[in-house]
Amino acid sequence: MKLIYIAGPYMGTRTHDHHAYFAIHANIAKAHEASLTLARLGYGFFAPHVHSAHNEVIAPDIPASYWYALDLHFLPICAAMFVLPGESAGVRKEIAAAQALGLPVYTSLEALLLGTPPN
Repeated sequence: MKLIYIAGPYMGTRTHDHHAYFAIHANIAKAHEASLTLARLGYGFFAPHVHSAHNEVIAPDIPASYWYALDLHFLPICAAMFVLPGESAGVRKEIAAAQALGLPVYTSLEALLLGTPPN
């Protein structure tokens, strides 16, 4: 099964705190929707948003840096990266890590399905 790493903004415009809950929740929902789309198409996936959803509130004692580092441990077993719309420092780091591993990085589902090399 081909595994796809789903990258996308998590926090939105605010920090990891209770004030950002709704923006974070919307970003988690987008990643969850993308993961289900890939599953329905027969792909495996790793969606960092889904495995650490709302841990900034549930476990505030664990720093965001822990989750970012954990996420990147899964990247080498993936065949490609699918990047959801939106900008963040975390997404830029994930893209750089994927490129360093020689993984294709796709910004559209259509390109990923066609195996079209990214721009």
